[in-house]
Amino acid sequence: MLNKYLLILCFLLIIPAYASEDDTLFVKGEYPDHIVDFFKRFQDCEERTSAEIIQHYNSGEFQDMQPSRMVNLGFTKCYNYFSLTVKNDQASAQDYYWSFYNDGILFTLYELKNNQLLQLGKTSVVQKLEERPTPIRCLSFKVEMQAFETKTLLLKTELQGHSNLYFPTDFTTVEDILIYESNNAFLLGRYFGYFIFTALFNLFLFILIRRKLYGFMFGYILSMIAFNAIEYMYDALLVPDIIHSLWLRFPKLFFIVLASYFHTKVFQYFTAHKENFPKWNSVLNLINNFILFIVILFVAIQIFIPKNTAFFNQFRLLLFLLFFINLAVLVVNLVYSIMKRNKQAIYFLGCNFLLILSLLFYITNTLQIGGSTIYMSPGNIINAVAFEVLSLTIAFLLNYRKELNAMNKNLTNAKLKSEKLSKELIEVQENEKQLIARNLHDGLGNTMNALRLLMEAPNKNEKQISGIFSLAKDQFRTLIYQISPKEIESVGLYKTIQQDLELFKNTPIEINLTLLGDDKRIDSIKAVNIYRIFQELMSNIIKHSKASVVDITINCDEKTCSLQVEDNGVGFKKETSKGMGIKNIKSRVSYHQGIFHIENTENGIISIIEIPI
Repeated sequence: MLNKYLLILCFLLIIPAYASEDDTLFVKGEYPDHIVDFFKRFQDCEERTSAEIIQHYNSGEFQDMQPSRMVNLGFTKCYNYFSLTVKNDQASAQDYYWSFYNDGILFTLYELKNNQLLQLGKTSVVQKLEERPTPIRCLSFKVEMQAFETKTLLLKTELQGHSNLYFPTDFTTVEDILIYESNNAFLLGRYFGYFIFTALFNLFLFILIRRKLYGFMFGYILSMIAFNAIEYMYDALLVPDIIHSLWLRFPKLFFIVLASYFHTKVFQYFTAHKENFPKWNSVLNLINNFILFIVILFVAIQIFIPKNTAFFNQFRLLLFLLFFINLAVLVVNLVYSIMKRNKQAIYFLGCNFLLILSLLFYITNTLQIGGSTIYMSPGNIINAVAFEVLSLTIAFLLNYRKELNAMNKNLTNAKLKSEKLSKELIEVQENEKQLIARNLHDGLGNTMNALRLLMEAPNKNEKQISGIFSLAKDQFRTLIYQISPKEIESVGLYKTIQQDLELFKNTPIEINLTLLGDDKRIDSIKAVNIYRIFQELMSNIIKHSKASVVDITINCDEKTCSLQVEDNGVGFKKETSKGMGIKNIKSRVSYHQGIFHIENTENGIISIIEIPI
C-alpha cells in the first residue's frame, strides 16, 4: 500500500518538473529551433506600472503563445509583454543574443529578478548602429549568463509607425548570430547588386533611346531597393548618417506606394495601353497623377512638419488606401487586357505571377487569414521582384532588338524612297526645263525672230515693232513667273491663286474658291509647291475634264495646309493617273511627306492634298 502512495507521489512530482521544463528554454550554444513556443504574453492597454506587470506575471495572467516561428498578433494599439525563461545548460559562462527583425517596433528588455524589473536596454531601427545595444543590423540584446544560470526575461513591444505587431525572433550565441548576419549580408548583397545593375541598365536604355518605359522601370527598381532596404533593415548600413534622420521619416508603405506608381506606368507602356485601351489608360493616368501628388505632398510634410504624429497616421491610412485602389484597378486592367488577347499583358502576368502570390501571402499573413504560407528565403517579395525584373528586362531587350530591326528596315525603306523621290524630282525638274525651253523656242523665240524681220525690213512699221516688243515683254514675264512665282513671297499663296483665277471670269467654267485659315503659317518653299500643284490640277481640268464647275478649298491651320479641288467633269481613266502631271504632283507631295488622294466621284473628280506645316 505504501508503495502505491510513493508511486503516486513521484508521479505528482514529475508533472510539475516536466511542466517547468516545457516553459524553460534550455540552450547549449546555438539554438536552431523556434523560441516563440516558450513565450508567454500579456497585453497592456492601460500603460500599467512595472509593479502591476510583475503582479500580473506572478498571478499567472501571462498566456502561452501559439507555436510559430515568429510573433504575429495582427493589428493592435496596446503594449505587449513577452516573458521567456531561459537556462544556460552549460558548465561555463556564455553570452547570448536575443534578436528581433522588424523596422517599426521599439523593444525594451527587462530581467525579472528578486520580484523587480531591471531594464537591460532599449532598441529600434530609429537608432544608428553605434547607438544600439549591439551595433549590428538586427535589433539585439546581449544576455550574459553564468554556468547553469536561469533567467526570466520580459520583453516590452511598442509600435512605432506600424499598426500590426509582427516580428521574427531568435535566441542564440554571439558567434551564431554573427555567422548568420554575415551569410545574410552576402545573400542580400547579391540581390541588391542585381537590382542596382538592372536599375542602371534601364537608366542607360532610357538615356540612349529616350523611351519612358525604361525611365519608369528605373524608378520602380529604385523604389523596390528602398523598400527592401527597410524590410531587411539594411538601411542602417546603406544610408549615410547625414541623411539617416530624414530617411527614417519615410515608412515602407511610402516606397510601396511609390513603387506601385512606377509599376503601373511600366504596365501602361509595356502593353501600349494608350493605343489599345485609351479609356482604361485615362483612368490609370488619373489615379497615378493623384498618387504622385500625394507622394510629393507626403515628402513636403515630412520635411517641414515631421513631428505631427496625428497627421502622419492619417496620411499613412491614405497611402494604404491609395495602394489598394491602384492595385485593384491595375488587376482589373490586366484581366481586361488579357480578355482582349493582348499578348504583352499575358506576358506581364507571367512576369508578375510570383509577385501576386507573395503579396497575397503578405496580406493574409498580416491579417492572420488562413494557416502558414510558403516561404522562400530570403523572402517571398524580394524573390518575386527579382524574377519580375529579370523577365521584364529580357522582354525589354527582345523588344529593343525588334524595334532596332524595324528601325533599320524603316531606314532602308526611307533611303530607297528618298532615292526614288530624288529620281522623280530630277524628272520633274527636267520636264519643267523642257517646258521652259519649249516656251522659249515657240513663244519668245518666234517673237524675237519676227522682231528681227521687222527690224530688217526696208519700210519699218513703228507700231508693229512696238507691239512685238510689248508681246516679247509679256512672254518674258510669263516665263519668269513659271520659273519662280515671286508674287507668293510678296502677296502670299491665297492672293496669288485669286489672281490666277481672275483669268477664268469670262470663260464657261464657274470657279468657286473657299479660303480658310492663314497662309502666313506656311513657308515660301511649301507655298510654291502647293501653287504648282494647284496649277497642275487646273491644267488637267481645262485640258481633259470638260467640267463647267470647279470647287476649290484651301485651308492652312496650325498643323497642315490642305488643297481640295473638285469638278463636275467626265472623270479620269486609270491610265491617266500614271501621266506626267499626276506623277509631278505625287513627287511634290512626297517631297514634303504629305498626302495625295484623287478619285472619281458621281459627278466628276475630287483631288485632296495635305502638306504638313
